[in-house]
Amino acid sequence: MNNFMKLNISNFRRIFSPRVLAAVIGIILITAAVLKAYDIELFIREIRDYDIITNRLMLILGAWGLIITEFILGTSLLIYYRPRIAVPLTGLLFAVFLGAISWAMVTGVTEDCGCFGSWVKRSPGGAIIEDLVMVAVLILSWPGRSYPMADRSRIKPFIIVISLIAGIMLPITFGAPVKELLGGQAGVAVKEDLFTVQGLKDIDLKNGSFIFVLIGTDCQHCRDSVEELNAMAGKTDLPKVIALSADEEDQRVSFVEELKAVFPVSGITEDDFYRLLGKGLTPRTILVRRQHVIKTWDEKIPTAAAIKEALGK
Repeated sequence: MNNFMKLNISNFRRIFSPRVLAAVIGIILITAAVLKAYDIELFIREIRDYDIITNRLMLILGAWGLIITEFILGTSLLIYYRPRIAVPLTGLLFAVFLGAISWAMVTGVTEDCGCFGSWVKRSPGGAIIEDLVMVAVLILSWPGRSYPMADRSRIKPFIIVISLIAGIMLPITFGAPVKELLGGQAGVAVKEDLFTVQGLKDIDLKNGSFIFVLIGTDCQHCRDSVEELNAMAGKTDLPKVIALSADEEDQRVSFVEELKAVFPVSGITEDDFYRLLGKGLTPRTILVRRQHVIKTWDEKIPTAAAIKEALGK
């Protein structure tokens, strides 16, 4: 009896353990794909922050392709379809992840790996440890010799096709920039209309001129621009400099204290932040006069002369 029970337990582990482990990784990949698809524009920005791909079209294709890949591989692992193909391909995907995250950790280009879009913030160092753990689990999910080479299930290929369609359609549902892929122009974030934003206090936008700068507290380009912004804020012949961020208050306070910013960093809603940023890049400088946008500059902080020229001085 004992030998019989041991044999059954051994068979159970041999047959089901790899499937369970693969399913865990599959659920993680599908979850990551859904979260990225939900806010694909932000995911595109997170990929751009790695400074590996800079072309806008390639960034869109890369983000969309990664979402589709995670959907297909995640679904394949979840239903354990063709594991001798799905497991090594997933391992290759994790190798790409680890390479990119290691680059981010060494160069310091970003403090958020972007693995789960905007929903879960993970540092490159923490992401490397977690990915290594998932690679170990993935290795244990490799099918044993007794696993049949041919999967006779007729429903599984259909499920994979559904996952492919989901990978293509979900980003479109949540606002993927399809027009840019088809050769159209990127939308203009801020037009020559009324400048409105929630969260600003004691600022009369209807009168006077202002220099607003959209920043992320963990954006390396934004952090590197503080010295130039401080110099601009110190000039009495220029409008007041106000940084706008959708980050939490403690992050904004830490940003000011750590980098010794002499300009205020005001909190605004994410909706306002991304409406004003549009297809632009942070830090985005927005020159406003009497609630009307005069000019915008992306990434590079404009010179005092450029500001004065835009104001007609």
